[in-house]
Amino acid sequence: MSDLQKQSTSSTTGLLVGLMFGFLIGLAMFKATPKSERSDAFPYLVGLGVLFSTYAGYKIGAFNDHEHYRDEYLGIKNIRTNYQNDENGWAIQSFWKQHPDKENSLVTTVLDGEMVTIFNGLVLIVHGASNSRSADKLHEEVKKDVVQRLKDGFIR
Repeated sequence: MSDLQKQSTSSTTGLLVGLMFGFLIGLAMFKATPKSERSDAFPYLVGLGVLFSTYAGYKIGAFNDHEHYRDEYLGIKNIRTNYQNDENGWAIQSFWKQHPDKENSLVTTVLDGEMVTIFNGLVLIVHGASNSRSADKLHEEVKKDVVQRLKDGFIR
């Protein structure tokens, strides 16, 4: 399977917006400069404004590109949650597919009389006495924590 490609649309957009914003900052600094110094200071003021804002815009855009790539690679934008309730008990299941072809699952259910949350086949948390009313809230909290840990540990 082909590798997921990083996009650079936000960093390019940030670069261009920073360039325009920097020019405006340079003009504002030009307006604030006394008239006697304007002819000498104009290229430096506009140049400094453009350089600073362009760099800042590019860095902000590159950060957004990285976050988008990370979320797409981890598959956390496409988490599906299913609720099951039958004669054998109940379960809340969340599934998402991580690139390349790794299926993640988070299940909250009753096991041996206690509510547990299982991540990829391993018991992650034992919540204690089962209560299906609080299970949805606990499942969402654990899912949020698992997703945050995946984000924090992402290196690519």
